[in-house]
Amino acid sequence: MKKKALALLLGICMITMTACGSTSSQTSGEASAPAAQDGAAEEGGADDVSGAEEDQAPAAGSAVAGVVWYNFADTFISNARQTLINIGAADGTITITDADSTNDVSTQTSNMNNFFTQGVDYLVLNNINTGAISEICDQIQAEGCYGIFANTDTPSDEDFAKNDKLYSVSSVATQSGTIMGEALAQYWQEHPEADRNGNGKLDYVMLLGIQGHYDTTVRSQYSVQALEDAGIEVNNIGGEIICDYSRATAQEKVAALLANYSDEIDAVIACNDDMALGAIEALKAGGFFSGDDTYLPVCGVDATVNGCQAIKDGTMLVTALNNPVMLAKSIYKVMYLTNSGQEVTTESMGLEGVSVEGHRVWLDYSPVTKDNVDQATYDINDTAF
Repeated sequence: MKKKALALLLGICMITMTACGSTSSQTSGEASAPAAQDGAAEEGGADDVSGAEEDQAPAAGSAVAGVVWYNFADTFISNARQTLINIGAADGTITITDADSTNDVSTQTSNMNNFFTQGVDYLVLNNINTGAISEICDQIQAEGCYGIFANTDTPSDEDFAKNDKLYSVSSVATQSGTIMGEALAQYWQEHPEADRNGNGKLDYVMLLGIQGHYDTTVRSQYSVQALEDAGIEVNNIGGEIICDYSRATAQEKVAALLANYSDEIDAVIACNDDMALGAIEALKAGGFFSGDDTYLPVCGVDATVNGCQAIKDGTMLVTALNNPVMLAKSIYKVMYLTNSGQEVTTESMGLEGVSVEGHRVWLDYSPVTKDNVDQATYDINDTAF
């Protein structure tokens, strides 16, 4: 491990550096709560926090964390990122500096190497290079810093066994798929008219995020599994529709699909709210949601501001709350505890809906529907951890 003094000096130098299309940091955030959020970042909106700005200078004696996010433009990531910056600024124990990988593996690798060169004490990685997890773990171990895999695939038991400075902090992605599938199953069973072509099958469109990404895989699998467990025969229209978690891409691809399957589609399952919202826009343009007999259930994940508004508007059936504030708090708490030599346990984390298994920290999802959407709130300015 490089000496703390070198880490601090190089961290200060980052104020004037921009790393390979990447480093950015502290910006002022506003309240972010799906029920009534002001200034919450949504994809493509004016409040996206994606430009390079002045880095937070390390406080005297603080540890330095280099955080590599997969894409600042992602709504969920934007909110988690801002919360983590806010907590670090308020507490002062850990100095946060971060980088945008712009959904590109080579950029992620460059960002990681830049932080290693700067001698960070913590490398927090929102990893998209899913085929190289063990190699990344080995690199983190060689550098001697702590490594935290955040909201992504967890390293293997073997990876954890080799390095006691390795952690993962992630939501239980399987829960989000099950939440979508169970809500859609209930709707299908309560609304016989949902079978639009009368074939006895639930004909669905599946909108996937990044190909091979863990959340994409389990959200799609577990949503369909929940439907089948409810005794519903299903049929996938369009096959694997990769939209990279992008609202614009989802809108474009669903619009193209409607040209051939407008009368066949019974539901849309999207692996995040941004894609669900893109699908809704395409469906609106195709004549859906224009009257009582033109409703089509759309499912999403993340409970973003616009996602929750779509539930209120009656265009989204369900979303799964993946709380970005709780993710940021959990990441920071792991760093705070390890920095002070404390053990990371469920009790020491002390956060609602957060449990610890070894060096894996798990966050629960919760379903959000029209019945509880007003309670699906979070605040990116909440710095208590």
